[in-house]
Amino acid sequence: MAKFSASDAAFSGFRLVRENLKTIGVWIAATTVVSIIANAVTIHFFGAQMEAAMALMGNPDGPSPEEMTKLADQMTPTLLWTLPYNLIVQGITLAALNRLIQRPGDNRYAYLRVGMDEVRQIVVSVLTGLLLMAVLFGGVLVTGVLAAAGGGPLGALVLLGAAGGMIFLLVRLSLASAMTFDKGEIVFFRSMKVTKGAFWSLLGAYVVAAVMSMIVWLLILFIVYAAAAIVTGDFSAAGSALRADTSSLKSYFTPSGIVQQLFSGFMAVLSALIMLSPGPTIYMALREREASAGGAGGW
Repeated sequence: MAKFSASDAAFSGFRLVRENLKTIGVWIAATTVVSIIANAVTIHFFGAQMEAAMALMGNPDGPSPEEMTKLADQMTPTLLWTLPYNLIVQGITLAALNRLIQRPGDNRYAYLRVGMDEVRQIVVSVLTGLLLMAVLFGGVLVTGVLAAAGGGPLGALVLLGAAGGMIFLLVRLSLASAMTFDKGEIVFFRSMKVTKGAFWSLLGAYVVAAVMSMIVWLLILFIVYAAAAIVTGDFSAAGSALRADTSSLKSYFTPSGIVQQLFSGFMAVLSALIMLSPGPTIYMALREREASAGGAGGW
């Protein structure tokens, strides 16, 4: 099996930022603009439902079953809008990141495109989500049956096993996105051949990347809060200043709201780079082994 450095892969996002500052700047600007437009659409069409849902969730005693049903009804239109939007953004993000790592010379439009590469990334994301949901649903179903039969402790073990199974699948299928981009076809379960025997190295790289992303996020947040607190003289007010008011379009389009969106766009791009770069980077190291394994077809 071809070797790869888990530590190098875990820190690959930082290297990409350092080597592609102009591109990352374009990504942050694009993310901010798209996010502002999407939030404006959400506030305009679904603002009342969101405010009502927030009011229900803010009940100190928790929402009643009737209120939960009402909450689900109120949030359904919002979910029908946000889910496709998030999938499209995720597809464009994954394709751009794979393009940056696998085809660095193809840098037109800062690696951002809308085409079949992006569509295939969306399909892989949907397949991954459905598989994980099936595992979780199966675990919850078996746990419920065992609990009804008096096997509570065993049910807890089943639920724990389902969680472990989800982590296992996430790691073993983690190169599906990179392989799909490279092959130009949907690659899903076949990607597990490439990750065979590398589970712990892959998991280690992803855990380190996740921890580093959290550390960077907290560090930047602390710096921003501290700077805002020094300027305003009130630490709690500094926290409020970084949260955009989404109660109405008028409240949203304020200087503080725009600053908050710029900060969110910066953090979203930085987090995506740190968290998602290890997969394509590792695939580049293992691609020779995958190619020698042969086998045509998307699956």
